[in-house]
Amino acid sequence: MAITAKINKNTAGAQQVSVTVPSATAASTFKNLSDVNATTLNDGALIQYDAATEKFITRNELETTTGTIKFNGGNF
Repeated sequence: MAITAKINKNTAGAQQVSVTVPSATAASTFKNLSDVNATTLNDGALIQYDAATEKFITRNELETTTGTIKFNGGNF
């Protein structure tokens, strides 16, 4: 669903513009996305990509088939 607002140029100055945004529904939550499997959603869970199912999964332990896990949390 596209949400648009049309703003006409007005030489008298800016005018107020209102846009109605749809409310969040169950379909718009993270765990209900089609490429996410969050059936096991526990406190502190992390998101990991599972190439076998081509979905993101939630888990409390990180696993890898290569034997190496490299974590880079960035700079803060």
